[in-house]
Amino acid sequence: MATLIFYWLISSVNCMGLRFSSGSAPHSSSLNGSHCSGSARTGCKNVGFSATGKSQFSEIASGSDDREESLGRILKWPNLKVFSFEELISASRRFRYDIQGLVIGKGCFGPVYKGCLDENTLTPAKVGYGMAVAIKMFNQDYFRGFEEWQSEVNFLGRLSHPNLVNLLGYCWDEDKLLLVYEFMPKGSLDYHLFRGNITPLSWNTRLKIAIGAARGLAFLHASENNVIFSDFKASNILLDGNYNAKISDFGFARWGPFEGESHVSTRVIGTYDYAAPEYIATVLLEILTGMRALDTNRPQTMQNLVEWTKPCLSSKKKLKAIMDAKIEGQYSLEAAWQAAKLTLKCLKSVPEERPSMKDVVEALEAIEAIQNPQFAAYISSTPSAGS
Repeated sequence: MATLIFYWLISSVNCMGLRFSSGSAPHSSSLNGSHCSGSARTGCKNVGFSATGKSQFSEIASGSDDREESLGRILKWPNLKVFSFEELISASRRFRYDIQGLVIGKGCFGPVYKGCLDENTLTPAKVGYGMAVAIKMFNQDYFRGFEEWQSEVNFLGRLSHPNLVNLLGYCWDEDKLLLVYEFMPKGSLDYHLFRGNITPLSWNTRLKIAIGAARGLAFLHASENNVIFSDFKASNILLDGNYNAKISDFGFARWGPFEGESHVSTRVIGTYDYAAPEYIATVLLEILTGMRALDTNRPQTMQNLVEWTKPCLSSKKKLKAIMDAKIEGQYSLEAAWQAAKLTLKCLKSVPEERPSMKDVVEALEAIEAIQNPQFAAYISSTPSAGS
């Protein structure tokens, strides 16, 4: 819910999320090409199989509901291209580690490479003659590799929104599992909040990112979608060339309660300390403070950011003490105060008392309007949270 977004904004980079390595800076190319309709086979293995079939990589989850059954197979989405492994070898300059800037991320799932495709046909292109893409390769030894790859294809093949990362296509070629996304040149929110060698994000940019991320979650939570994004954190919020936020990494996403049910699975998934419903609050708190949600390098009483800062969030006088010093003088105290109060609402112990993601979007937009009165005109011209 609302709290989840805040936790996400505060989250740290780890192996569960797509991240930029400490040695890589964000790249400048952007990939905004339209989807290409690929055939069911383009040199790749046909990826449709029965709901009762099993993968050679991972046992496929089963369920009685149709939506649960759909997770037991790879669905064919007309807006996704099916790539051959040879095409992606060519597009990525043979996945070479020794080329500077080619490896743009790495997690326990495997490395992420920068590639180049023709904008219209999505065929391999030479560097400088096409659009940049991100190619995520799943490690065969990662025990959840097939399951996460499968989940991303089935969720991002079905869902489309300005604040969700755009999946262009996928590859399942023998034992090779890959995904091809639009390239996000500014990297992740985590990269900008917690690396000291880059220009700090301004207060206005942080609010813009929070609003975009909240809109993405509100879209997922809408009744017609009913998707629970279970790994919401700063490293899974990617930024385009204009710092527009897009949620990435749907490997742990799952459907919400089915019709007639009032609960979802309590199985713990996602990143440790960011899987709780309060993670939205955690991300917001990271944005306000510039500190990680969990940091064992801090004194013991300060390691858990939420618990440590809670008393300050309810006091205007104490609030300034925890605000990120890098944005001092950029925000109005009233705007920061409203953001702190929103955080506390997302941390309510009773789930029913927490705001919905739609409410969080509206609250963040109101905070931006306090900071920049002219922002009201911008808000009225942009798509609603659930659109």
